[in-house]
Amino acid sequence: MKDNKLIPLGLLFFLFSCGPAKFVEPIPAKQLSVGAHFGGPLLNLGVPIPIPLSAIEIGYGIDSNTTAFTSLHTTAILYGNIQIDGGVTYKFMQQKKYIPNLSVTPAFNFIYSVSENTAKFWPVLDLNAYWNYGKRKNYFYLGINNYFELSKTMANNQAQAHHWLINPQIGHVLKGKKGKSQLSIELKWLGPNLDNSYDFIPYSTSLFGKNGASGVFIGYRYLLNFKK
Repeated sequence: MKDNKLIPLGLLFFLFSCGPAKFVEPIPAKQLSVGAHFGGPLLNLGVPIPIPLSAIEIGYGIDSNTTAFTSLHTTAILYGNIQIDGGVTYKFMQQKKYIPNLSVTPAFNFIYSVSENTAKFWPVLDLNAYWNYGKRKNYFYLGINNYFELSKTMANNQAQAHHWLINPQIGHVLKGKKGKSQLSIELKWLGPNLDNSYDFIPYSTSLFGKNGASGVFIGYRYLLNFKK
């Protein structure tokens, strides 16, 4: 296999560490959210099958427009990796009819390989537009997830060619009675600016042809009231 066919280690970590948008809409103030999500990039194994990545998460409503969160990636642990992420979601524009709510999420993603004694850290920034509808305030959303690669080099000490990794996303959230439970599904286009023609990763055909990969994620969370 030629060197130009090898995916750089940083990009491999990136593709396997991506998850769904955590909190597109902030949860109510003084409420605690516990949840989990499952899914990942689609593999071409005869039929498209998501890589079974999973994580558990906790979020807390600082106020009605701000939610802090963190999550632990449980599948990563099975393979000797410690992976966490965290951040804050802030809603800075309120929906007015067809003009959407807008939220921004500065965050981070960190993964440490115990066996290889290597680590990766990415600053992350999400920007999402979402539209509430119906009595339960369900919503669908469009957004873009941005990873920023800090490493100056790739594999074989080559100069880093991908400092900005983009992931467009679209999703929908259904809320249960009184909004206490939330079920989400998200379709993500991972790295549409990256060549996906690597010999040993059988990605299914993405929406961008030979660029990036398609990912599917399903999530569930439940809200606990911490108000006095």
